[in-house]
Amino acid sequence: MKDSLNNMKYIEKNKLVELIKELKKDYILIAPVKLKNFVLFRELKENEEPYLDFLNSRNSPKEFFFPQTENIVEFEGIIDKRVSKLEDIKNKKRIILGMRPCDIKSILILDKLFINEDYVDNYYKRLRDNTLIFGFGCNKPRTTCFCTSFESGPFFKEGSDGFITAIGDKFIIEGITEGGKKLIEKLENADKDMVKAKGEIEKNANDTVPSSVKVEKIPEKLREMFEHPIWEEISERCLGCGVCTYLCPTCHCFDIQDEVINERGRRVKNWDSCMFPIFTLHGSGHQPREFRYQRMRQRIMHKFNYYEENFGVIACCGCGRCITQCPVNIDVREIISSIKNVKLTISNEK
Repeated sequence: MKDSLNNMKYIEKNKLVELIKELKKDYILIAPVKLKNFVLFRELKENEEPYLDFLNSRNSPKEFFFPQTENIVEFEGIIDKRVSKLEDIKNKKRIILGMRPCDIKSILILDKLFINEDYVDNYYKRLRDNTLIFGFGCNKPRTTCFCTSFESGPFFKEGSDGFITAIGDKFIIEGITEGGKKLIEKLENADKDMVKAKGEIEKNANDTVPSSVKVEKIPEKLREMFEHPIWEEISERCLGCGVCTYLCPTCHCFDIQDEVINERGRRVKNWDSCMFPIFTLHGSGHQPREFRYQRMRQRIMHKFNYYEENFGVIACCGCGRCITQCPVNIDVREIISSIKNVKLTISNEK
């Protein structure tokens, strides 16, 4: 308990703005803000306060590591004059304040793709290395949350440099990494009663996550289901709008295009979606995923089979955004349940 208390600080909620002003002297501060009827993460403007009374943000903070649009190089004429984002952010340290545990889990999942022994995406890595993450516990998970299905939970702390818990009129802030501990070292120490209350909130939240899905053996089962008619069934309502992929914290499909005007141009990386008809369209005109059910199959197979085969983890964090924002109420939890209920033939089971 003594070691735990040493890393536990607290701050009155009405003094958080003062702390943010102090941190902004040395860091770019990114936090949730309320815009009309939804919450988004963005860089805090001068005297802007974070909005921490939210269930989850509309967008995922993944865009601060894997931007929706990102310059790779800029060039002029036939001579490539490289102007890289790597240089732009070289000395800009950042803090992302208030990330929910599911979103932090998603960054750990993306790390396996963008930073591994075979390949390192230097654009992603530089942003990752220059960012401290302060997680924010979910006292009351949403009805569409199923984070506990993926070795996570409302107070999952792996990947955080610091972790915030709201208790009454206070925030308890736990320092996890050395960088996180240093940022909060001047705050008041939390007492035993605060730490006890924090533990009770965590336990209650973990016990009341409203839904879960059993994903055990789903990757193995999907290997035998590529030609199964279930894909047509579960894609009947799909509009192919791509909302599920654009809001997903772990989706990472992108396209690279050159944009040139008067011999000056840039090579830019843009988010893309496997749900779009032109995503796999060949230059020859051939389209290997001509039908929507094939694109739905690709999305599910990628998340729950291919990614697990390649990196040892399912590419879903259970945030529920694809459920809450789908215009035709497609629920990935129901898709997983349907897959589990499929009875394979004896030949397939072998």
